[in-house]
Amino acid sequence: MSKLKLITFDLDNTLWPVDEVIRHAEKTCSDWIADNHPDAAAALSAERVRAVRTALLKEKPQYLDNLTALRQDAMSRAFMEHGFSEAEARRIALDAFKVFHGARNQVSFFPGARGVLEQLADSYILGALTNGNADLKMIGIDDLFAFHHSAETIGKRKPAPDMFAAALKDAGVDANQAVHIGDHPLEDVHAAREHGMHAVWANLVDLDWPVDLAHPSHHIHHLHEIPDLLPLFDE
Repeated sequence: MSKLKLITFDLDNTLWPVDEVIRHAEKTCSDWIADNHPDAAAALSAERVRAVRTALLKEKPQYLDNLTALRQDAMSRAFMEHGFSEAEARRIALDAFKVFHGARNQVSFFPGARGVLEQLADSYILGALTNGNADLKMIGIDDLFAFHHSAETIGKRKPAPDMFAAALKDAGVDANQAVHIGDHPLEDVHAAREHGMHAVWANLVDLDWPVDLAHPSHHIHHLHEIPDLLPLFDE
């Protein structure tokens, strides 16, 4: 009988490359504001947004646990500082975020991602653990996952243990019966190991491993390598 029961995945830069997705979503959002609220567009220069985000994070570092709130509130504040009323600024920001979020969930999977997930879902419990705000239903893979936890739903971003603990509780398994697969050396691999789970570094975008962390025992450069690794966690 297989010892491994649960496989959890990070999402951004693990199942799909995210940088171009975010750039496209931000441009789509900016274009929408320019078309629908041209008087507000000047408030969202790249410099102004960076300054507002920096100020918000200084005031409330917990924004890192809720990137949706950070983006919405940053737009709202930028609009208010540009002369809009609080109510109007909030309304435009929420509408603009819907546009951003729709584009943010238009992803292009790494090769083989969907097929590997479908294969694994036949034999294991699959869960998603992310610090971002991707929507699996909008992306079209929510049917393959038993649960989806994020920094927003849990209240703490990885590498805090909260998300991993929630995954183990949901699946009803011990840590040594679970493996986490993700791209981030600290937030995914090191954090999962610290929680007693197995870990696989998904280095699909060719990053260097940080010298201050113990090198991972298992790493992949392509998602199709995952099924061949799994028997190692039954030993």
